[in-house]
Amino acid sequence: MCSRKSLSTWLLLLLLLFMAAAETLAQAIPDDFQPVAKNEWLQLYARPSDGQLILHDLVHDQYWRSNPDTTKISGFMMLSDIWQGNLQSPVYVDYFDKRRNVRAANAYYGSPEIEFRLIPHGFACSYYFETTGIGFTVEYTLDQNTLLAVVPWDSVKIGNGELQLLALRILPFLGAVPSEADPHGYMIVPDGSGGLVRFKEQVALSQTGFNQWIYGLDPAAAEPVYDPYREPVVMPIFGIKAGSQALLGVVEQGQEAAKIIATPAGVITSLNWITAEFWYSQWIIMRTSRQGSGIRIFDENPIPGDRSVRFYFLAGEDANYVGMAKAYRSYLMEKQGARRISQEFGAPMLIEVLGADYETNIFGPVIKAVTTFDQAGQIAAELLDHGVDQLILSYKGWNRMGIHGNLPRRLPPEAALGGSEGLRGLVDYLHQRGVRVLLQDDYTIARGANNGFQPSTQASRTTFNDLVKIRSLGFAVGAPDVTTYLISPKISLDYARRDIPQLAGFGVDGLVHLSIGSNLNSDHNPYLPEQTHRRDTRAIYSQLIELTREHFDLVGVNTGNAYLVGLVDLIAGVPMQATLDSFIDQSVPFYQIAVHGLVAYYAEPFNLSINPAKDLLRAVEYGALPSFTVSAEPSWNLRYTLSSYLYSTYFADWFEEIVEQYQNINRKMQLVSGKFIVDHKQLGANVYLTKYENGIHFVVNYGPDAYEYRGVMVAGNSFAVFDEEGLVQ
Repeated sequence: MCSRKSLSTWLLLLLLLFMAAAETLAQAIPDDFQPVAKNEWLQLYARPSDGQLILHDLVHDQYWRSNPDTTKISGFMMLSDIWQGNLQSPVYVDYFDKRRNVRAANAYYGSPEIEFRLIPHGFACSYYFETTGIGFTVEYTLDQNTLLAVVPWDSVKIGNGELQLLALRILPFLGAVPSEADPHGYMIVPDGSGGLVRFKEQVALSQTGFNQWIYGLDPAAAEPVYDPYREPVVMPIFGIKAGSQALLGVVEQGQEAAKIIATPAGVITSLNWITAEFWYSQWIIMRTSRQGSGIRIFDENPIPGDRSVRFYFLAGEDANYVGMAKAYRSYLMEKQGARRISQEFGAPMLIEVLGADYETNIFGPVIKAVTTFDQAGQIAAELLDHGVDQLILSYKGWNRMGIHGNLPRRLPPEAALGGSEGLRGLVDYLHQRGVRVLLQDDYTIARGANNGFQPSTQASRTTFNDLVKIRSLGFAVGAPDVTTYLISPKISLDYARRDIPQLAGFGVDGLVHLSIGSNLNSDHNPYLPEQTHRRDTRAIYSQLIELTREHFDLVGVNTGNAYLVGLVDLIAGVPMQATLDSFIDQSVPFYQIAVHGLVAYYAEPFNLSINPAKDLLRAVEYGALPSFTVSAEPSWNLRYTLSSYLYSTYFADWFEEIVEQYQNINRKMQLVSGKFIVDHKQLGANVYLTKYENGIHFVVNYGPDAYEYRGVMVAGNSFAVFDEEGLVQ
């Protein structure tokens, strides 16, 4: 039994611990914040005067503030009034006037009327700026281990006619920290596969940060400049890591009209901060000349719909980009309906076969067939006979007039390749040998004339009624130019309903849609009942995928915008790096960590790479399967077609390389087919490790010198595979 003295000691100790905890809580939660919601993971506090919040992560006993303590911000008093207000406000508003001037407001600048109220599982805060007529409500609720912030569309007051809401940021400074808080901290941006923006003591004067549209620019916005060197933005995510804490934001509703903004410390403020910016008006170019030049203005027709962001709070071993990617994987499964791919899919090599294209002269088009259907069967047979026993053949340019034919007239299959009977014969032969056959197709574009397409009524248009089109120069001297139109999304679905059932009649295993995985446009076609916003186009393209699923076993896309994960089986040309510009410091496989095991994905064809050796290693590191683009005839046959960029496709030149890479990579990848990536890290200056849930891990050495790992020397410019026991031969 305990003595009275020892009992008193224990009681005193408990009292001291209670007092210390109470003091810590008081320091973390100021008096002007009140508790509004709590569950087993999180507790939410709110300040009614402005809508600021503090979130207590109960599992890890950590706190997250919507806004930084301004008394601890270096140079705060040197900031402008608007930016002093921004740092104290949970919301930030941009609006514009009739003369295209953009102005800003927040909870402290613009004199808003603020109304606070409790709602189930959280609170709501309404803001109304009387001088502008702009208003909105933000609802914050706890949803299991996440915080959900929603701006309902029916709460939005768009403006007074002279002034109009342009864009809104919700909790832009949640998790914001100065660089000295963690010299190893970083922000994650959804550029390509994922990019790290590391915290820095100093930044270049020219540096402004990351500011990119989710799913890229809207072609109907008539943007004057496209940067061909930027990687695509395929994920609606952002994150920040500092110390033992990390935050992941997933943009849910309104992601099709949103940007991700990441600003390093030293640009405007002394904080690193990252957020989503929701746009309520599209910027467009009003043409002022026939050459297409013009001025930027804002569309006064607002973009409707709710906006929302879901925040995940991570700590300990999960407080890094791997933990964020795993949280996003959970989101894709729980909220987007993604499921594990079948183990039976395996790790097949993807062989893209070029069928035909055409060149033109003053006498008209001349078909250039580089791989007939019979030749495609011979290519597959030769690979099978040399040990490439898991193979998917994806046929490009099978349609009438080939790769750049007069879509949407795609049928019958090109006669120079063998026509309808030739395609059926190829499919029957390859099915006998266990090879799956896909056709590549595109229901979003129309080309040329004599194809049944009416640009005046069926093409997408900008707000100013301009056709969305691209003009390509003729293939030869005297040849006509080729105009490619973007089909109105609703009409593209009509063409798909017309043609996809006919394509299924050839017995192929599936379709690869070439554009819907990378492009997302609005449409202002006056011949349709109503305007199509990007969120409507997303829904239409999802219907197109579902239509394809009704007729085929496999559905694929290129690039892989993340909203398609859960709808498709295969992604070709998945982003394999971030844009390494002045503010993105490192590429990481964020996208791949999130989707491996949910969908099969392939790197760009290695034989078209400018650095195939490095890209092969990156594919291994990122868990991507190899692909090659081949033709039975030498690629110089395409030199006067629009496919002239396909400069190195002759199968005879690449046969041995394809067989070698299948044995070297695909057979190893079969070990992790359908498995989740659970870890990724840098082991040395040029050495990286990727680990899977079954214990298999790949060590990739990009350097020239060998690296020792677990007693095994991994040679330079190579990789090795390990399991729990050691090296896998």
